[in-house]
Amino acid sequence: MAQGNYKGLGIDFDFSSMRGQIDERGENVIHEIGLRCTCNREDMFAGETEHGAHAARQRRRFGCTICSGYGYIYRQARYLTAMITGIRQSKTQVESGWIVPGDATMSVMPGELVSAGDLITFTWSEPISDGQTITRGAAAMGDNQSRKTGLEDDEDRLWYNAESSIYCEDEDGNVYSSGSNFVLNGSKIIKWAGGPAKGKSYTIKYNAYHEWVVFVPPDIRRDHGRDLGTRVAIRKRHVAMINTSAAASAADKIPFCNRLSC
Repeated sequence: MAQGNYKGLGIDFDFSSMRGQIDERGENVIHEIGLRCTCNREDMFAGETEHGAHAARQRRRFGCTICSGYGYIYRQARYLTAMITGIRQSKTQVESGWIVPGDATMSVMPGELVSAGDLITFTWSEPISDGQTITRGAAAMGDNQSRKTGLEDDEDRLWYNAESSIYCEDEDGNVYSSGSNFVLNGSKIIKWAGGPAKGKSYTIKYNAYHEWVVFVPPDIRRDHGRDLGTRVAIRKRHVAMINTSAAASAADKIPFCNRLSC
C-alpha cells in the first residue's frame, strides 16, 4: 500500500498498546552493556604490523585481571522488560546462517538501547540442555598452574549460576549428589567434598540462570522518524563464546540472587 494511502486511511501505531503488551506479556531480564576488554585488541594502531611491544591484533589475554580471559566485559547491570521468542523452525534464518536452533529473539520497548555484544540474563532458572562436561581440577592443571584462576583446589567453574543440581556422574560411572558430595550455592562455582579425582571428567546437569549474548546487530524498526523498539537475536553464552577461560572472576563467585534480586 502506498505511503500516501496508508496515511490517508488514518492508520497509525498505537504506542501505548505496544508498551502495554510488553509490560503485561514481557519477561523481566537483566541487561548489561557488553564491550571488548582492553586485552582484546583489534588493529589498535590502524595497521597490520606490530608496533614496538604491542601486537596490532590480539583476540584476548589469558589471565587478564579485568575480563578473566573472556575478552569481553559487561557493565551497568539493570532490569529490562522484554518479549522473548524461541527460534525452532525458522528455515529461512537457519539456512541463511544467521541463527541456529536454540537461539531466540528479543524485542524491547521503544527508547530502550540494546546493542550487539550485550549480555542478557534470564531471571528464572532452566535446565542446562544436555548438561556440562568438566575435567575435575582443570583450573590447576597444565598451563593453568602458572595462572591465577580464582579457584580453590576443591572448586570447578560452571557455565552459569547454578540454582540446583539435576544429576551428576563421572567417567567411571560414579554418581554424586548435591549436598553430600558437592555444593551449589547459586554462583558459577561447584565446590567438592570427596568427588572425582583430579583429571577425571564428569558431567553435570543443573538448573541455572541462562546468560545470552546479543550476537547480531539490532533490527532497528522506525516509522516516520519514530522508534518502534529494537529486536535482536540472542544466543546462549556458552555457545556464542565457546572458548572461555577456566578461571573464575569475583563476579562468578557471587550467588545470582545476591547480585540482583531474581
